Amino acid sequence: MEGAERLRAFLTYIVEEELAGRGAEIRGKTIAQDVYGRDPAEGVDPENVVRVDARRLRQLLELHYEGIGKHDPIRLHIDTGGYRPRFDMAPENREKPEQANVRNPWLPFAAFTLGGVVGAILAVYLVQNEPAVVQVPVSENNISSDPNLVQRAAIYEKSPAALQAFNLANQARSMIFPIFDRPRQLLVLSVFERVIELDPDYFGGYAGAAQASATLAVLSAPSDEKDTYAKAAMEFADEAVRLSPDQAWSQSAKSWAYFANRDYEAAITLGRRASKLDATDGAVLDFLGAVALFSGEFEEAVEIADRQSLLGSSNQRFANRNLSGAAHFHLGDYHQTIESFEAAKQFGDPLSAPSLAYATAAMSALGLEKEARAKLAELERAWPDAPVDMMLKNIHSEEANAEAVVQQLTQLGWEKPSNLRSDNQ
Repeated sequence: MEGAERLRAFLTYIVEEELAGRGAEIRGKTIAQDVYGRDPAEGVDPENVVRVDARRLRQLLELHYEGIGKHDPIRLHIDTGGYRPRFDMAPENREKPEQANVRNPWLPFAAFTLGGVVGAILAVYLVQNEPAVVQVPVSENNISSDPNLVQRAAIYEKSPAALQAFNLANQARSMIFPIFDRPRQLLVLSVFERVIELDPDYFGGYAGAAQASATLAVLSAPSDEKDTYAKAAMEFADEAVRLSPDQAWSQSAKSWAYFANRDYEAAITLGRRASKLDATDGAVLDFLGAVALFSGEFEEAVEIADRQSLLGSSNQRFANRNLSGAAHFHLGDYHQTIESFEAAKQFGDPLSAPSLAYATAAMSALGLEKEARAKLAELERAWPDAPVDMMLKNIHSEEANAEAVVQQLTQLGWEKPSNLRSDNQ
């Protein structure tokens, strides 16, 4: 997981520099050189990857403090416009300085600097060992009208393990996008399998496992492995629907499982049903948008991705701008494709190799050769071995739609890593 290792190295570096008293000297140039080994003499912008990773870290930190880290007494920030970390007391602790002084304020961030293989990603999204059970005492005096609090209280009444499973499933669900990151999907699948262990009667564990398994099937070339993932996805989805047939997530999971099994009509039908069950669930809409996009229903993909009611917070949805950009490409609106992917970059949405491929192809189709070559160079630096052609051909129902993107890249001189690997074997 090169991206995760890079984020971990980035965060480790800036925190250690701050603790060593050199925080004021942190610059994009120094990070590019000291962390990534980028040389300005290479003729490219060595700080571009630093800016991209800084945006990702800001979003991951924000998600962390909105979720599992909401009770952390000390918070880490990376302010826009710079890279120096800033430590701040959580709002609820500012009026209790005597409690804040009990703990070493740097301890909450040891997880970031000493994380495991996926360091920063796991530190932001998941608890380092076991997710803490949020105990919600049930009484008329302290249960508010907040439906989320009432829901968690009800789950806790079933068992602490059930609440633990519920919290973990919601954290893992936010990690599914971008779907083209195979190591991410393997990680997410393992998390949902843990959810199932904690509460075998909770539909969310099976729904999430179905979506991760289906994604792994979609990303795999025709093989026994692909068939195994596709079969597992349908089995997980069937169990989710059996447990909670009226839940949008269950129907959405089965829609994606159908897509992985190449039943595109059933996939779009169930995806639409899921969106009607909960029109405000951004993850449900993202999967419906993906089904529409890769099934060739480009206008519907645009409509789903651009629903204004869910565009208020970039932290709730990861895929809508990417889906919109890709769909607009296939509709021939290349300017809108570029605008959508630029917006995704500005909002800090996670990007994948196919995202940059679509942006590059749109620039090429418009005759913006200089800009297209610069974007292609960015793609090759970030994902030098990504077989974009095979990624797109594996996921699109019609190979011609994938080829429309790949053709623009090859016209710019891009060499397919999939071909290079096959030639070397």
